[in-house]
Amino acid sequence: MVESSYPIETIEVLTLRDGTQFTLRPILPEDAPRLQEGFAHLSPQSIYMRFLQSFIELSDEQARQFATVDYHTRMALVGSIQEDGEERLVAVARYAMVGSDRPGVAEAAIVVRDDYHNRGLGSLALDRLIRYARQQGVTDLLAMVNVGNVQIIHFIQRSGLAFERTVLEPGTWEILINIKQEHE
Repeated sequence: MVESSYPIETIEVLTLRDGTQFTLRPILPEDAPRLQEGFAHLSPQSIYMRFLQSFIELSDEQARQFATVDYHTRMALVGSIQEDGEERLVAVARYAMVGSDRPGVAEAAIVVRDDYHNRGLGSLALDRLIRYARQQGVTDLLAMVNVGNVQIIHFIQRSGLAFERTVLEPGTWEILINIKQEHE
């Protein structure tokens, strides 16, 4: 069941560099089981880089929380493919507004299923998330990044967007990315 606030106009069918087609769309509450299934396809390293901690599974409660957004202050875009006759989630890019003490700032995160790394999916998903976030009044994205997460650090550097990084603790940076201006 699609909510009336569901931004249907953001649904896109896109093609990866290798010719694979996927659908990028806003998440739905009924995607919770698909999130759990996708999580099961992540390597321990991918889980750690995304969550900055290790765990074995995504609980029912966590999956429900991640799948339930308001499409304004909390948003998630999912990349899905058809695999064995089923829709499978292979990427999730999300943001959540930090709060009134930091207006316009949203914490952001992305995860791509390991077998879809280095195919352009993450770049497409983050690009669309940034476009959407701007429309919702987000001016800056905040990311907690492990210094070993070379892929996301290179993506941020290549984006052309202005950013600042602060050491939170040894091995972890807080990166604030200004998204007010369209990058070239």
